[in-house]
Amino acid sequence: MTLGERLRKAIDGKNKSHAWVAQEVGITPASLSAILTGKTEDPSFFTVLAIARTLGEPLSAIVDDPLHYWKAEELGKLEELGGWLVERTVRKGAGQPLAIPPRRKQGGGRTRVLPVAATPDFVLYPDAFEQPRKRIPAKYRRNADAVFSVTGESMIGENIQPRDLLYVRRTSSMEDAVGRIVVCTVDDMILVKRLMKRDGALVLESANPTAPVMRINEDAVRFALIGIVIANERP
Repeated sequence: MTLGERLRKAIDGKNKSHAWVAQEVGITPASLSAILTGKTEDPSFFTVLAIARTLGEPLSAIVDDPLHYWKAEELGKLEELGGWLVERTVRKGAGQPLAIPPRRKQGGGRTRVLPVAATPDFVLYPDAFEQPRKRIPAKYRRNADAVFSVTGESMIGENIQPRDLLYVRRTSSMEDAVGRIVVCTVDDMILVKRLMKRDGALVLESANPTAPVMRINEDAVRFALIGIVIANERP
């Protein structure tokens, strides 16, 4: 199994969208896709490390090759980081909070949303984006472990409006999700739909008359269930 395949397996195992992982790591979705598909055969050690940390996994769970040859640039970054750690861990700093500098993310403005799936009759856009887990109110934390901000209007018939926050219980059980409003990905794009079974096939239904029913064809699209919507609120 290649490094890209191991990274994809780790991301999919956490039910995380590729777009969300790329944003948290600080790289573009295209750069992450190139790593996962093997187009980038030798990604930076620090990029792989950042992906592992974003997923909450040790690096050893992803990289099984014990040999690693450091590049001059990587050693320079380690030296810089080592100096920062020495400065922060001298005795005079005892009892003081350790402020870890955040990883700088690419792009200073709003991410441009582009259509990533289309037919001659319609263009499909993302329905939501994942938000930090700390935005889940205490009253929902017992049942929800993820939160998404709605961007589309495909579920307005279910009183789910743009900018609503969706509180989601992550699950990979299709049996539990059938008949429920779910958050899922289709070709790595986050969608909010009702998952139904029609004529023996699974379909994604919108609650907007202008949005078509999507039949899940595993040979044509990459479908992944993220979780079931527990509740939604207006911010």
